[in-house]
Amino acid sequence: MSMEIKPGYKMTEVGVIPDEWDLVTAGQIGRFRGGNGFPLKFQGEVTGTYPFFKVSDMNNEGNETRMFVANNYISDITRKTLGATIFAENSIVFAKVGAAIFLERKRILAQPSCLDNNMTAFELDDKKADYRYVHHRLIHTRLSDLVSTTALPSLSGNVLSQIKFPLPMLEEQRAIASALSDVDVLLTEIDRLIAKKRDIQQAAMQQLLTGQRRLPGFSGGWGV
Repeated sequence: MSMEIKPGYKMTEVGVIPDEWDLVTAGQIGRFRGGNGFPLKFQGEVTGTYPFFKVSDMNNEGNETRMFVANNYISDITRKTLGATIFAENSIVFAKVGAAIFLERKRILAQPSCLDNNMTAFELDDKKADYRYVHHRLIHTRLSDLVSTTALPSLSGNVLSQIKFPLPMLEEQRAIASALSDVDVLLTEIDRLIAKKRDIQQAAMQQLLTGQRRLPGFSGGWGV
């Protein structure tokens, strides 16, 4: 039994979308580029012109969505020595080699940065796509399903470029991204409130179960 499609919508490879939206490949709205080798002797600097992000930096506190905090920085002189690529602010980055791919972490660069060769960046054409909209789409795309079947899991640029996105006009992309960002902020605040309430509950339990606080109407000693 075929599914009935409402007027104003159309069926595509990714499902039903509005007639005005396009179905595009990732390669039509940007490009994927891998990072560079980062020899140990250049690592360890805590200041510099560019952060040099490694896969492990995605775990740093403050890097849950945007990559602000790096464990390594380099000067522009060092960058030129290494031949390291500068990736633009708002590029979307993720692991491209190894088990880290299966963690499905996608982050946004908060400033021009360098990446090691276990990461790749999706650099968008900002005249075609809003990076926040595309980031939300990628969050719900299982990149691990695209891993090549080799001894070492990896993602190729050619395969990534074939990912399909439903794409509204740029203004609508921005509106969708803003709405989703507002929801993210609300959920974060709710999570903080729940954590606070849980702490209050734990403190109350500790006081009541040890007799530090007594409920109204109860007094006297406890027995063991």
